[in-house]
Amino acid sequence: MIKFIQHIKELNVGAVKVMIEEDHGWLTWAEDSGKNALHYLCGIEIAKRPAKAEESLTMLKLLLAKGMDINSIHRIKEECGFFPATPLWYAYTRGRNKLLYEYLLANGANPEHCMYAITWYNDVKAAGLFKSYGAQTDPGAGDDSPFMAAFNWKRFEVAEWFLSNGADVNFTDKDGNTALFYAVKRKYKLDQIRLLLKYGADFNIENKQGISARKLAEQNNQTGVLKLFIS
Repeated sequence: MIKFIQHIKELNVGAVKVMIEEDHGWLTWAEDSGKNALHYLCGIEIAKRPAKAEESLTMLKLLLAKGMDINSIHRIKEECGFFPATPLWYAYTRGRNKLLYEYLLANGANPEHCMYAITWYNDVKAAGLFKSYGAQTDPGAGDDSPFMAAFNWKRFEVAEWFLSNGADVNFTDKDGNTALFYAVKRKYKLDQIRLLLKYGADFNIENKQGISARKLAEQNNQTGVLKLFIS
């Protein structure tokens, strides 16, 4: 590992400042994928070093004051293309550093691309925080949405938060299935199915195979579910 990044990961603010003063090129250094000092800094797992949280913020302020891009992109390879990981995404997802992600949001960081991570952590407070800075609550990405992910991952608190903030309860994936269809198929608790119905889930929506949540419940003789549908 190059010395500059080693100093970043050690949160050695003095050494980083000296290296930048000697060579401003460090501010534009990045790996081929775009990963730079900001990504490394924000990705430090601060829970393992809680006493260093303030130093991490001092380092962040230094790098931003020297002109580094707050929204710089690390292109993480995915099956189709890449995921645009920003310093904010790293601070929330990898670093779990509230001090950093709150500072980044307050200083103009793009709040997008973090809702799936927020969903994974079932983090209603963070969902509200990111929304307050303009993050979309229902940025469906092709055949998925944060709400659909929340329900599939059984993150029910944040799932309800998405619904109460305008998420489409009848969003369908590439197979035409809704969250309600999956809830019936996977035999979720009646209270969890009742939650979807409360926000307008349509049990008659058919998937690409012509099967709706209601038809599935009938096929499986799920009488408790069917009672909810006719109540």
